[in-house]
Amino acid sequence: MKPGRQTVLLAVAPLVLAIAFTLWRTPFPLSEGVALLEDVANRPATSFLTPSLSYYRPVFHVTLSAIWNSDLSVPMRLGAIKLISIGAVAALAVLFVWCIRPRTWLETVLAIVAAAVLFGHPGFRDNLEIPLTYTLVGMPIALAVWLLLQRPSSGWRLALILLLMAVAVGFKEQGLVLGPVILAAFVTGVRGADRRLAMATVALCTLYVAVRLIWRGEWAMFEQAVGFGFGEMSPDQAVERFGDRPYLIYAYSSLSTILNVLLSEPTRGTFTFVDGLTRGRPPLHEFVHVASSAALTLVIAWWGIRVWRSRRDVERGPDVQLLAVLAAALLASSVLSFNYSRDRLGGMAAVFYAVAAFHALRAACAALLVRRPLPFACGAALLVLLAVTWQLRAIGTLERARINAASNQLEWTIAAPARRVEFADRPTYLDLMTLLAAQGVDRSVPHPTMWPRPLARAMGTPLQ
Repeated sequence: MKPGRQTVLLAVAPLVLAIAFTLWRTPFPLSEGVALLEDVANRPATSFLTPSLSYYRPVFHVTLSAIWNSDLSVPMRLGAIKLISIGAVAALAVLFVWCIRPRTWLETVLAIVAAAVLFGHPGFRDNLEIPLTYTLVGMPIALAVWLLLQRPSSGWRLALILLLMAVAVGFKEQGLVLGPVILAAFVTGVRGADRRLAMATVALCTLYVAVRLIWRGEWAMFEQAVGFGFGEMSPDQAVERFGDRPYLIYAYSSLSTILNVLLSEPTRGTFTFVDGLTRGRPPLHEFVHVASSAALTLVIAWWGIRVWRSRRDVERGPDVQLLAVLAAALLASSVLSFNYSRDRLGGMAAVFYAVAAFHALRAACAALLVRRPLPFACGAALLVLLAVTWQLRAIGTLERARINAASNQLEWTIAAPARRVEFADRPTYLDLMTLLAAQGVDRSVPHPTMWPRPLARAMGTPLQ
């Protein structure tokens, strides 16, 4: 077997297929899944085009409406909805490998490590939730746009990039991250990012923001629970505490998203690892996450400094362009998560973080190869340890998906009777519960693997 893309794809295929199988067998959640289907069952598809609500995802809702209101059987409709998530995961893997372009055996190994960074990252893990495919669809679109930008500009490519951006934004506003990404590519001279594309991108983003502000209606100051420090506040508590100075907590939430992408901490705006550290007993998996993210971010920072210092020789070269795009994606993701921070909101930046990880690790290996035996051995051992921890995190993502599947089944088993009483005045909701009850308690639902205790603790999965 020769080194290259095909080898990397074969290496990551088992994980991707396992995630796909898990998503396929995951029951629709009782809490959010039924409510989403109730919306598309009760409302015409065109009603989702009106941008008056704080959560505006027209392409997602229209797609969901088209599938659920079709003439397909219930299992086929549920399967079609799940295929959106499965297709996004598969496309993400293929497009990521295409962005890497490994040519040697060393690059092939590093590409496999970088793929583990992508699939082990909280920005990916937190988006593996049926049927909430909002940002999960935007992540492969971000890579597709990046690939198109690296090719010569043409009319059809410009139209395709704008169409992809519109789809990503239509699934969730995190798709607006592509606007700054395209502008960063234009400023740094990426050959497919010409002035026409930059102007069209600015126009599209400006139009979208203007429409949202004009039809904004009555938006709440805080839409969801807000993480702060070592705890979390309800929306009412956040208003009471920060109502007269919301920009302070907005800045905190934005910074939290950046730190989560770079350090895997805080989670949901809450410094859970630091809290555990101060108590003397931080969970091992949180230590693995923070330590591996911090180490990799240091490697990327080292590589970035080297690229910046040598920029006169490679002015506007590929490495400079990638750094600019990563910085733009990070900043844009942070701005779009000002209202509350969640791991999933960093998903659009996580894809570029993983691409940058490959280039940084390749540069680190090249630097080690010219070192003396002792520094080489120490550096190589640290890089191997880093690779192992990220592989554990990638497997942990699969296990987390299985835990979610089992949790959805448990919710249907325990909470369904109370939910029928609570929503007795919503006949559509009750009818949907009846339709989905069988899949909710299906015994073939995946369950987490019972790993040996040390591995389970490192991955944060149930102990034996």
